[in-house]
Amino acid sequence: MLEEVYQRNIELDEIFFNNYGNDNLTFKKNCVELLVELGEFINETKCFKYWSTKEPNKDLVLEELADVITMLMYFANLNKMSVAKYKVTENNEDLFTLINNTYLASTKLMEEMNEDNIDKIFILIYKIAYILDIKDKEIIDAIKKKHEIIYERLNSDY
Repeated sequence: MLEEVYQRNIELDEIFFNNYGNDNLTFKKNCVELLVELGEFINETKCFKYWSTKEPNKDLVLEELADVITMLMYFANLNKMSVAKYKVTENNEDLFTLINNTYLASTKLMEEMNEDNIDKIFILIYKIAYILDIKDKEIIDAIKKKHEIIYERLNSDY
């Protein structure tokens, strides 16, 4: 199922490439965007906010997770990778170590944009999803919603 939304993401990438180019500066901006989206995702989980009693809003968590995975698919597309193998799998790793390792791998992306690093980030993100009790179908549905929003924005004065 992820491969299906990945194909749609590739189509969106082509529209962006045609409209805005795909040069080194665009790549660097997308590296920064991945970090921003990752921060927004983690912020919505509220997992580190020990001082807060508010529960996370799952819809917002999924929306931000979709942003992260959509950005990761851009990098996978640049490397002509398949994303079919990525799925939520059981693990009992420490959430905060996973988050830190995801940030570390993501910050290296600008200098080490290769299949191994992209693979590592995908795996870490899906491990985080498991700990947060997010299912594959929820991820796919959130990405589909994100794609609809992107298409709407491309056809407007956003």
